[in-house]
Amino acid sequence: MKNSILVSCLGVFLLGCTGTDAAKRMSEKDNVGGYIYAGFTEPHTFRINDVIHPLPHVSKSIKGTDKNQSIISDTKKYLDRFDASTAIILIDDGEILFEDYRGMGSPTSEFYSMSIGKSMTSLAVGKALCNDLLPNLDVVAGNIVPELNKSSLGKSTIRQLLTMSSGAYKSIRSGQPKYKNGIGFNPRNNKPFFGHTWPIRLGQASVSEILWGKWWEEVEKKNPNIPGEIFNYKSNDTLSLSKVVERLSGKSLAAYFDQNIWREIGAEREGHWESDREGSTMANAGFQISLRDWARLAIWILDARKKDDCFGRYLKNATTTQIVIPYSKTSSFTGYGYQWWTKTRLAPGFYGLGYAGQMLAINPETNKILIKFGYRYDRWSGFELLKLFKKWNKSG
Repeated sequence: MKNSILVSCLGVFLLGCTGTDAAKRMSEKDNVGGYIYAGFTEPHTFRINDVIHPLPHVSKSIKGTDKNQSIISDTKKYLDRFDASTAIILIDDGEILFEDYRGMGSPTSEFYSMSIGKSMTSLAVGKALCNDLLPNLDVVAGNIVPELNKSSLGKSTIRQLLTMSSGAYKSIRSGQPKYKNGIGFNPRNNKPFFGHTWPIRLGQASVSEILWGKWWEEVEKKNPNIPGEIFNYKSNDTLSLSKVVERLSGKSLAAYFDQNIWREIGAEREGHWESDREGSTMANAGFQISLRDWARLAIWILDARKKDDCFGRYLKNATTTQIVIPYSKTSSFTGYGYQWWTKTRLAPGFYGLGYAGQMLAINPETNKILIKFGYRYDRWSGFELLKLFKKWNKSG
């Protein structure tokens, strides 16, 4: 599949969004794990692993090289310039080169992923495929979850959902549809919400209601394209994948991720993934773990991708371009895989990206990993971080 469409300014890691798009933000408290205490639903809890994967620092001699000292200096300058950053870590061949926390961020914080949760969902789909729960990626989603047949979500293949090409609706705000009269009820201002994340968190909406129930009925501009026709960034594609894994496994997406991925990474702290009132996972966001466990997870992805087995081959495909995004003045990304951003002219590697300025960057050619969290997207913050990642990868 090599179809394409322009993408709008999503407030993730774009060249230079202006106006209101340049003010994409969340509260600092929620960025470091506060959401799970703000709602009325019960998140899935990831427990500390029985065996902790070591995460050593690079040697003093390696850290002290001119090239690495230059990268560390540039990273500190980046954090000073973009002061909404809460944490950053640089991993070189499985070892910590640099780690820093700002503001409310700390080694014990659980850093909230926003749309990097979509990339985590892709990992669970890959495991479902390789555990023979899912025959192949060209199975039609509605054959697994018949309720999805009310829209193009059900007529899409798993591959089309993974590549954000269901055509189920026209995205108007960070991957969310436009609801006729909003969705749910914001108790702070007595007005409806624009998107479904807070209504899920407050127990006002469930994933099933959003995908095929009463809230789906409120969506405007339904099914503007046939499945596979164009790329259009949509949270409901990811939520549909969550329901597919749930139906195939008999477990929530988070529980399946826990059993098949989390327990393999060697985590040293607990983590969480938000759920709705019915126990379904908020797959488009909601995943939060400590910075060092984010690093362990990224190392696990990098190592798994190198293996010549079913999951390794899935990861290679998931993290390479499956659908093309034409160049635009607002986005530096021109490729998308299976819930991963795969191509930018600014830096090598593949990426999980999140609202308000979050990045998980992995370059399998150099074994370099950069992970950064923040609570506000500032103009040029994504551009400068990609430049930093590129410079680090060129330094050897």
